[in-house]
Amino acid sequence: MPRKKLKKILPTHEKVKEQRYLKIFGKFLQKNEIWGLSRRKVSTGVFIGVFVACLPMPFQMILACLLAIVLNANLPISFALIFISNPITMPPLFYFEYQIGKLIFQPENPVEFNFDSMYDNFEQIALCLWSGAIVLGVISASISMYLVSFIWIKSVRKNRKNKNSSK
Repeated sequence: MPRKKLKKILPTHEKVKEQRYLKIFGKFLQKNEIWGLSRRKVSTGVFIGVFVACLPMPFQMILACLLAIVLNANLPISFALIFISNPITMPPLFYFEYQIGKLIFQPENPVEFNFDSMYDNFEQIALCLWSGAIVLGVISASISMYLVSFIWIKSVRKNRKNKNSSK
């Protein structure tokens, strides 16, 4: 069953609570709902983690955990999936997001996006970068959420079928 597999690979409550960035949430980390391993809580956690991972911002883990607490989603999954964006994946991710934003807004004087001059031209690329990030985040998070939900349902049905056939 997916729940058993997730329990093996997810960090424990104590491990997650030890993260110094999460200490700001205090007693909210005691909510039982954010540690649940139901299909809905896990798939919502996947959506939050993937969406926040696409956002070009620092301290993504704080936003992901806040959203998981507010939406009663699985916090460890939300927390873990933000690491999709890391120093290796950020450059191609930001470039792709900028290109998506450029397609949406079609600026008259598009700035050449490169990482050497990115901070010098940030006010010119910010709108395209953020709009592309939101579009990519919603699309990839939705696909991930429905894929996890589909795999979960398929796995439960397979386990039930195996259980019934062994009787």
